[in-house]
Amino acid sequence: MLLIESISAILPSRLKDFREQSGLSLRDVAFKISKSPSQISFWEKGVNPPSCLDLFKLCLVYDIMLADLFPEFCNEKEPFREELTFYKKYIKADEEVKITIQKILEYTEK
Repeated sequence: MLLIESISAILPSRLKDFREQSGLSLRDVAFKISKSPSQISFWEKGVNPPSCLDLFKLCLVYDIMLADLFPEFCNEKEPFREELTFYKKYIKADEEVKITIQKILEYTEK
């Protein structure tokens, strides 16, 4: 089976699984990404796939990475997960903490 066929075969059920694990309804997800609940349902049933942009939006809503959807095809997901976790903490930090982190990074580059 070709890679694209493999992805197309597993994506619908993975999308549904992650939605259910997130405790969200079709309507909840649709509202968060500005789509209709029927569109989300079509993706989960494999009627048609989401666009790349919509797939990224779903990952944000489910708090997952693309590698989580396709672990069979992505061998190096842990370093990216650590970076994403750090980035999320950095974004939420106050300005003083951000300045301190920037100074530390500048110092380590020298």
